Amino acid sequence: MKSISVISILKNLAVILCCLVVIASCADKSQTVKIVPDIPVIESNQGKGKIITVKVIDKRPNNVIGYRSSSTVSNGGEITLSQSLEKLVLYESIKGLMKKGFNPLAAKSDDLPTLTIDIQEFRYYTSTSQWTGAVHTKATLRAYVNINNSSSLTKRFYENLYTVNNEKKNVVVTTAAQNEKLINEMLNDVMKKLLDDNQLIEFMGKWAE
Repeated sequence: MKSISVISILKNLAVILCCLVVIASCADKSQTVKIVPDIPVIESNQGKGKIITVKVIDKRPNNVIGYRSSSTVSNGGEITLSQSLEKLVLYESIKGLMKKGFNPLAAKSDDLPTLTIDIQEFRYYTSTSQWTGAVHTKATLRAYVNINNSSSLTKRFYENLYTVNNEKKNVVVTTAAQNEKLINEMLNDVMKKLLDDNQLIEFMGKWAE
């Protein structure tokens, strides 16, 4: 009976090792992530139909979000997006501002109030200890608004930073599906912070002509 038990254990260990090898080999491959935003926005009429120009600038050094976790090498394959992050943030900002009662435009005009959003950070990285690991996602947006009131010749300015730093612990190697979920959550969380900034919304609604 003991010999049968030992053989059974060895077989189970072999299966587990095979699974780990398969997962590790997949992790070494590059991954292209598709983002499908799902950002809850509380609707209001704070914008009062006022026109706001929205501009997004991607200030990241490159389009690589990060590298997949791997059990065999320090870094797995590159992770990139299948869409333009700049265009995604622009579209979601315009959609969110419409729900706040504004009339947002994507084209820049010097005669209109401009909300500029800088994408400063949008990345995925991993950390490991002796037996466990963690996956981190971190995003930072900087938003600022310049408003020149032609009637009073007064210049008004608002600025804020929006950062999310999420962590999933006890993970050594993540699947492509898990990575996609984490990266989608990162965009949803940071965009929600921006669109939930009541001071920003009130500032534009008050001073835009």
